[in-house]
Amino acid sequence: MLELAYRADSNSAAREGLWVRVPPAVPGSPGVQRPQCVAQPPDQDVCQQGPAFSSAYPYLLGIYLGDGVLSAGRRGVWRLRIAMDLRYPRINHRVSSAILAVSGHRVGVVRRSGWVEIGSYWKHWICLFPQHGPGAKHLRRIDLTDWQRALVLRYPDEFVAGLIHSDGCRCVNRVKGNAYPRYFFTNRSEHIRALFTMACGLLGVECRPDGPKNISIARRGSVDVMDLFVGPKD
Repeated sequence: MLELAYRADSNSAAREGLWVRVPPAVPGSPGVQRPQCVAQPPDQDVCQQGPAFSSAYPYLLGIYLGDGVLSAGRRGVWRLRIAMDLRYPRINHRVSSAILAVSGHRVGVVRRSGWVEIGSYWKHWICLFPQHGPGAKHLRRIDLTDWQRALVLRYPDEFVAGLIHSDGCRCVNRVKGNAYPRYFFTNRSEHIRALFTMACGLLGVECRPDGPKNISIARRGSVDVMDLFVGPKD
C-alpha cells in the first residue's frame, strides 16, 4: 500500500515529500479513538466496527461538510443526503461508494434538474457526523471530534479530496499563451476553511486566502501534489 511520507515514521522522508510503503491502520487496534454512539437505541458495537476507520470516511466527511445534510426519520433512523452535480459521474460514483463502504447500507440516487441527490438511511449517521445541528453550517462552529481528527491526520489527502469534490474546483489560468492550473476551495464557514487549510498543511500544500470565502492553491509544486489525488473534476 503506497502512502504519502507524512504517514510514515521517517522525518527525513516527510521533509523530502516522498511516497513510501507503509502498513495500513488496523481497525479497532489499541489506542484508536472511536465514535460515541448516540443512536436510539444505542449500539456501540456497530459504531466501533471497521467502516469508521477506513479511508472512505475522511473522504465522505469532506463531502458532508460541503454538500451533506442529515434528516431525522421515524424510529431513530437518519437520512444522509448529498447534493452533487450531474456533470461529474466519476465523483458521484465515488461518493456512492464511500457511503456504502462506511455504512454497508443501500445507497439511493435520485436525479434532479442538473444535480443528483445521493443518500442512505442508517441509525448511526448521527454518530458518524456529530457536526449535525440546527441551522446552516456557516452560522455555527464546526469542529472535529478527537476520533475524526485522528482519521484526518492519517488520511488528509482523502479529506481534502472530499472537500474539493464538494466545494472546490481545478481551473486553468492562461497568461500570455501559458497555462497555469490552480485549485480553489470555496466555503462560507471560516471553520471549514480552517480545516481545509490544516489538511493542506499536512500534505505540504501551500494555500492562501483569496477573498472572504476562497482559498487558492497556485504554486506549481502544491498543484502537482493535489493532482496526485484530486485532479480535474469528471
